[in-house]
Parts: sequence; C-alpha cells; structure tokens
Amino acid sequence: MQLEVLHKLFGEETVKLKSVLIAGASLALSTFPATAGELTFWHAYAGQQDKVDFINFALEAFAKKHPDITLDVVAAEQSAYKTKLNTAMASGNPPDVFYTLPGGFLNAFVKGGQMYALDQDLAKDGWRESFLESAIAQTSKDGHTYAVPVDVDSVVFWYDKALFAEKGWTVPKTYDELMALAEKIKADGLVPFALGNKDSWPATFWFQYMEMRLKGSGVVASFVNGDANASLGPEGEKAFEKVAEIAKSEYFPTGFNGMSDQEANMLFLNGQAAILLNGTWQIGASADAPEGFDLGYFAFPTVAGGAGDQSDVLAGVAASFGISEKAENKSDAVTLLKFLSSPEVMTKYVELRKTMVTVKGATTEAAAGPVLYGISNDLMNAAGHLDSFYDTAMPPAATNTYYTALQGALDGSVTPADAAKRLEGALKDNK
Repeated sequence: MQLEVLHKLFGEETVKLKSVLIAGASLALSTFPATAGELTFWHAYAGQQDKVDFINFALEAFAKKHPDITLDVVAAEQSAYKTKLNTAMASGNPPDVFYTLPGGFLNAFVKGGQMYALDQDLAKDGWRESFLESAIAQTSKDGHTYAVPVDVDSVVFWYDKALFAEKGWTVPKTYDELMALAEKIKADGLVPFALGNKDSWPATFWFQYMEMRLKGSGVVASFVNGDANASLGPEGEKAFEKVAEIAKSEYFPTGFNGMSDQEANMLFLNGQAAILLNGTWQIGASADAPEGFDLGYFAFPTVAGGAGDQSDVLAGVAASFGISEKAENKSDAVTLLKFLSSPEVMTKYVELRKTMVTVKGATTEAAAGPVLYGISNDLMNAAGHLDSFYDTAMPPAATNTYYTALQGALDGSVTPADAAKRLEGALKDNK
C-alpha cells in the first residue's frame, strides 16, 4: 500500500515512517498506533551471517505460526545495539520485546522499574522447567525473573589443526608453554594471538581467565552480590600485568586496540594469526574459513602457583529476551518469548550458530556437531566452576571502567596497579 493511500485512510498524524537498521540495511517501515496483535521487537542479530540466518528463520517461522501478530523489527550489531537500547530505555520509549544482556546490563533496567517480571508466565505449562536453572539465575534478581536466557557461551582457545601439524606445534598445557609457543609463532612470521579490541570486550577474556586461574571464580559475582569482603586481591594487578606483558611482547596484531573483532577473525581464518581466544560462537564465525582449515580448541592452560581451580571455564548466558513494563500487549509479547525459547527454535539456533543454548535437550550432538559437543562434554562438564562473563555481570558504569582500564593497560597508558585500583573502585561503587 502506498503512503498516499495510508494518509487518506488514517490521516497525516497516524502514519509515521522511521529508518530501521536490519542486517546492515536501512529500510522504511510503516508504524501505526499500538493495538492488539502488534509488537515492536528489537534484537542484535545483525552483521554476522549465522546470526542473520537464525533470526530470519525464527521470525519467518513465527509469522507462519502466529499470523495474527505483527512484528515491527529493529536490528543492529552488538555494540551499536547496546547504545541504541540504552538510549531508548533512558528516553522512556522502549521496544515491547527486546534482546538484552544478562547481569549488570539487564539489572540496570530492573532497578529502573522498566522490566516486566515473567514469574507468573514461567510458572505455567512447565515453561520455567524447560530452562537450565543456572541460566535462569543469570536473568533473575531479588527472586524474580525478568528475561528468558537464550544461549550459553564458553570461551576457549581456537587454532587450525592443519597449521599446527604443518608447523610441528603442540597444544600447550601450561601458561608457560603457551608463552613459549607464542614466541615460536612470532619467530615464524605469524601473529601468535588474534585480537581485535576496538569494541573493548574481546580482551576481557584474557584478563578474566588470568584472574580465575590466579584467584578463582566468582570474584565479580561477589561484588555484584554485595559481599563486604569482595576484592580483586593482588591477583587483579597480576592479571592486568600478565595481559600487558603479552601486548608488550607484540603477540597481538599491530593496532589491535583499534581493530574490530571481525578483522581479527579474518587474520585467524586466513592463517595470518595462529591462535584466538574467543567464545563458542567462533564455530559459526569459522564457517567461511578457507578449504583445508581444521578448527580445533584447547582449554586456557594452568597457571603455576594459581590459587584458582585450574579446570574452571569462563562461560555464561550471553543473550536473553525480555519484555518492557510499558508494553501494552504483554500477552502477545509472552507468546513471542515462548516461541523464541521453544525446543524447535533453540535446536535450530544450535544448528545454525553452533552455540549451546539454555533450553534442556536442545543442544543435541546432531545439531551441535563434534567440536561444540566436545566442548560441552570435555570441558564444561569437567569444570569445577563456570564463571559468567565479567562485563555482563557488572553494572554499566563498572563495565565502562573495566573496558577503559583494560585497554589502557594493554596500550601502556595505564599501569596494571592503577587499572586494578580503578576496576576495584568501580565494582565497590556497584553502579
């Protein structure tokens, strides 16, 4: 229907056009006053093919099953999405249903009274029981659940088995062996560790694993939960120091703090960088690797003298969906959440994105494939603890301090001692 016809039918004030970023393209969508059967839905599944493939499947399947519910869809890439959503929430004009990160990001909205509590809905028809309880806990606060968890990511080292075989390199078991291998790789003319830290989060895996190995899991959780004795300890400074040493040794790509994660991934897939510390979403991101590339993984190595359980794995809920307290059509909003978290959709999520999901029984071996299923069984099940992502667990202000302190430690503009002091102060402020 043409815009002129809409004007005639509904009047100038009723019809509004807005630009929406969908998978990187700007599209004009018609929006009408909210009525039953209409929902605004925002998500961050843009900019990466496996993400786009999943959301296209889910939304097409939803449209077929629920033709009476119309979705006004807005999508953006992760970093831009967080800014966009924060702006919308702060302005009091939130979407009805939206993608959100668990932990501190979600809790900021909960604290502001902006999230609809899902408790009564989850209690019906065994919906709550369909999720892993450890996952539900990461989207709950003060006894109430405010979002349904979607996927569980763990972080491991990735490498090309074919490249390692060609070079005669062996998988390291200890941190000292890892550093010795990095020196060999550098001498061979390759980048030891791919890292694109433009968006700040990729380098956090290095710091968190060092803190976990040196001090133990649950450090940031203790701050968030209000433990008066919470502390990074001297291990915090040591962890910053260790990561800074890697950067100083030139084991990361030149200009890594200004390089995107996607650019770093291309270095890895093209054989210019030998190893990558990244989440299990790397399986999907490696789908376009050149012929002969054979993706392998290994656990973050043991650190001599570390007080933490050396089998612990960095893993947690990476994404969730919630409903705005302001949403007028909460019944249809719940219907959308139930569909997105259904076994059918979640198993397809595993198949397309090669990422573990929070719905029980959906991460099948057939859908996951041997690499992801191996990580789930060999590393996750054997882990003493699973420590959720620091940056998503922290409140927003602390996350920003974490990012800037770590980037500064990596480029040498902030000392490890000062970086640790800044981060601990921000965590104690709990904002």
